[in-house]
Amino acid sequence: MENAKPKISREIKVGIVVTIGLLIFYFGFNYLKGKNIFSRSRTYYAVFDNVDQLLPSAAVQLNGFQIGIVDQIYFAPNSYNVVVKILVNDRHVQIPKNSEAHIISDLLGTRTLNLTLGNARNLAESGDTLIAVRDIGISDEIKNAIMPIKKQVESLAGSIDTVIRGFNNVFNRNTQTGLVSTFESMNGSMRRLEHAVTEADLLISSERIKLGNILSNVKSISDNLNSNNQKLSNIFSNLDRITDDVAKSNVKETMTTLQQSIGQLNKVLGGIERGEGSVGQLVKNDSLYNNLESSTRNLNLLLEDLRLNPKRYVQVSVFGKKDKSEKK
Repeated sequence: MENAKPKISREIKVGIVVTIGLLIFYFGFNYLKGKNIFSRSRTYYAVFDNVDQLLPSAAVQLNGFQIGIVDQIYFAPNSYNVVVKILVNDRHVQIPKNSEAHIISDLLGTRTLNLTLGNARNLAESGDTLIAVRDIGISDEIKNAIMPIKKQVESLAGSIDTVIRGFNNVFNRNTQTGLVSTFESMNGSMRRLEHAVTEADLLISSERIKLGNILSNVKSISDNLNSNNQKLSNIFSNLDRITDDVAKSNVKETMTTLQQSIGQLNKVLGGIERGEGSVGQLVKNDSLYNNLESSTRNLNLLLEDLRLNPKRYVQVSVFGKKDKSEKK
C-alpha cells in the first residue's frame, strides 16, 4: 500500500491536453503568418501616407527573396500616417540606415513590401525607421492609363448621343422619304455609269487594234524625229541664220526703191491710158487698128487668089515666058 503510485486526476489530464493544444495552435498560427518563434527577429518601421491596401502578414522581400513579414499596420499617434511594423527573420541580411521600404503590387493586386538596401556604412538597428516609398504598381499604371481613355470614351459617348438626337430631330418622315428617293436616284445613276463603263470597255476592246496601230505610228514618228534630230537642228539653224540675214538686210531701202518703181510704173500706165507715146497710140488710136485689119484682109485675099491661080503669079512674077510669046 505504501509503494502505490499516485493517480493523475482527469482534470489535470484535460488541462495538459488543452495547454498542449493551445501551444500547437499558437506556434502553428504564427508559422502560417510567417513568424519564426524560435529565431530572433529584428523589428523595423516605415511610415506611409497611404499603404494602398497592404495587409499584415504580407511578405517582406529583398531582391525577390522573402526575408520577413509585415507584423502590424496602425495609425501613428496624433496623425493619420500609417505605421508599418516590419519583422526581418533572416539574421544574415544587413540593412543600412538609408535603406528604403517600397510597397509594390503584382498583376493580381497582391501587395508586398520590398526592401532596397542603401549605401550607408552605418547599419539600421532593431527599432529604427526606414525610408518609406510607395511605388506605382502595374495595376495602378493600367488604371492611370485607362482613366483618361475612359473619360474620353464617356465624352465621346455623350457627343454621339447628342449627334444621334440631332439626327433624329432632323431626319423626320419627309426627310427620310427624300433620302430614300435620293438614294434610289444615286442607285440609278450608278447603274447608268456602270453601263457606260461597260460600253466604253467594249469600245476600247473593239478599237484596240486601231489604238495599237496609232501608238505604233506615234512611236515610228517619234523614232524618225529622234533619228533626224541632227537634220532638224540644222534646219532650225538655217532658219535662224535666214532670219538673222533678213533682219540685218536693208529692208527699208528696198521697200523705198520698190515704192518708187511702182510710182514710175503707174505714171507709164497713166500715159498709155491717155494715149501718149507709141504704146498709148496703139492702145487708144482706132485708125491703126483699122489699117492693120484692112491690111490683114487684103493679105488674106491675095493669099486666097495665089492659092486659086498659082500659074498667074508664077509666070508673071518668076519666069515671064508668057509675055515674051505674046510679043512675038
